[in-house]
Amino acid sequence: MADMSTAQKTSMDIFRGIMDHGPLTLYLANSKTKMPIGTIHRHFKQLEKAGKIRVYESRKKGRKKIEYGPTLYGIISFYRQDKEFAKKIQNYFLIWIENKEFQNELEREGFDITFDNLKKSKQVFQKYMDYFSAIEEQIDMIKRGEDIVSRDTLIMISSGLLSTNPQYQKLWSELYSSLPGMRKSLDDYMENMIKSYKEFKKHLK
Repeated sequence: MADMSTAQKTSMDIFRGIMDHGPLTLYLANSKTKMPIGTIHRHFKQLEKAGKIRVYESRKKGRKKIEYGPTLYGIISFYRQDKEFAKKIQNYFLIWIENKEFQNELEREGFDITFDNLKKSKQVFQKYMDYFSAIEEQIDMIKRGEDIVSRDTLIMISSGLLSTNPQYQKLWSELYSSLPGMRKSLDDYMENMIKSYKEFKKHLK
């Protein structure tokens, strides 16, 4: 887990405060962490922009009250950075599964959110954290240029990103029809993916 700057440590402390006591408003976070409101406000905005926290509840009766809770991406991010946080991950899971908004986070990622199943899923959640922490580490290494990704892999990723654009869909269809070598490369790639998927499914039985 990488060393953290002062700003990152402050964000970590605020995020941990949310995990320990949240969902939290600015004022509750101030009460729990003893940090200045201005500092909390700035870090809340940064964490929200980065997709690490989000609004869990917003009330407009009387004084406006906005409560923030964690996203799974936020939990993964700090799970990677802080060993003590990582040690508590199963306890955090058992606390937060009672929160409806957190259940929504889990459901979007494919968890069975019926409560009896959730209570039994803390080990699955730990494995989820381990796996997607490794994924995020891999992404960071690629961004830093520390991991060499083959050009073929980059082409497949880029082709996938362009596939929603009608202009490039049309071009790709024309090239696929016109270039036998390209067609064979794609067919071989897809067949290998299907074969790997079938092997994966077979091991699950």
